[in-house]
Amino acid sequence: MIRDNGPCFLFAPVKMMKEAKGTLDLDVCAPLNKSALLHEASAESVAAGNAVTVLTYLHGVKEAQMVIDEIQEEGFDIDLIELRSLKPLDMDSIRKSLERTNKVAILDESTKSGGIGATVSARISEECFDLLDAPVKRLCMDDAPVPYASTMEVAVVKRGSDLVQGVFDLATGQY
Repeated sequence: MIRDNGPCFLFAPVKMMKEAKGTLDLDVCAPLNKSALLHEASAESVAAGNAVTVLTYLHGVKEAQMVIDEIQEEGFDIDLIELRSLKPLDMDSIRKSLERTNKVAILDESTKSGGIGATVSARISEECFDLLDAPVKRLCMDDAPVPYASTMEVAVVKRGSDLVQGVFDLATGQY
């Protein structure tokens, strides 16, 4: 819930509204300026260099959560961070995770040019470059319009399967 006396816009995708379940505690306000660590990579995978920080938001969170077990079966693990705000961007949480994993993948539904992943990638490159052991991996759409037909959209928008491959590529040095 947003508690503000001024005007406010909250954008939420329709496909997420259809899947919303559960109740909402109106007395609790989640800080929108802080990211949420939804899954923390195991100490063993971090020590072995097989952990990757994954940054995503909205529908990407669901996609990432669905493939955590598959990633772990491959011998890797992730720090899954849900970005709840882009301005301000919670660089402290991102930096804390990168200090552990030294690798980052951004799962993003927007296009490669001018998309959210581009902005987040630029901030990481500018502010956390010394923590990176590999280039930032952006899993985003090509610079093309999103098709209206949902069957065609599946071919364009990055999904959990793309994340599994991205984590594998980063953890094995195949960038």
